[in-house]
Amino acid sequence: MNDFQKNDMVSTGFADGILTITLYRPDDNNRIDRRAQAAIVAAVNQANEDDSIRVIVVTGKGDYFCGGGRPDGHPNGTLKQRSAYALAFVEMKEAMERCRVPIVARVSGHCVAGGMSLMSFCDLAVAADDVQFGYPEINYGQFPALALAMAIPMMPPKEAFDILYSGDRFGADRARELRLINKAVPRAELDAAVKAYTDMLISKNQVSMGLGRRAYYAMAPMTPASRLEYAQTFLMTLLAAEGTGQVPVNKK
Repeated sequence: MNDFQKNDMVSTGFADGILTITLYRPDDNNRIDRRAQAAIVAAVNQANEDDSIRVIVVTGKGDYFCGGGRPDGHPNGTLKQRSAYALAFVEMKEAMERCRVPIVARVSGHCVAGGMSLMSFCDLAVAADDVQFGYPEINYGQFPALALAMAIPMMPPKEAFDILYSGDRFGADRARELRLINKAVPRAELDAAVKAYTDMLISKNQVSMGLGRRAYYAMAPMTPASRLEYAQTFLMTLLAAEGTGQVPVNKK
């Protein structure tokens, strides 16, 4: 693949087994529209086809990781335009869930509204400790419908309603307490913290990790009984898969 690709919404770069997807609209707080969603899906699909890609890192240029969505025709778009945007958003989520490699969010800027959902689609998230998070939709006469679908399993109801009803922003330490991110580190240490994760992920058996990642997202919405039934089939697949049970990369 090319070392660097860019359009007016999203850029991608590749080095040392890591595909970096960067939201590239700092003038619009890196809000994502259908073109950006399609670019993210294309990059994820490329990772599924290219064995040299071992990890994906998602980040944003400028002051925002992602400031939310930008539906077609916003703010006065038609119902058809809004529906098309919502469908594209769901397709992006599903593509990220089906990805064979781990996805890490590098949150170097503020993350609000639809950005919270994008971050939640990533397996791991590391944030600079001076960024802010939030669901501000209520302050604009809206409610975070798409984000709500992700917030329900992530936060206790009392915490969720406190945040969703107020629309207030909160800091990285609070996001860590709510388990929305894995780590909050000083800005100067952000890249090192992300690299620690990517180095660890690259060192593991990629076949097992890819199969396990897909199994996790497949089992997440199931009942406990269905998960156990699925797990039996998954275990047989894992044991029979070529390339599992081998010594990980960079390990003796």
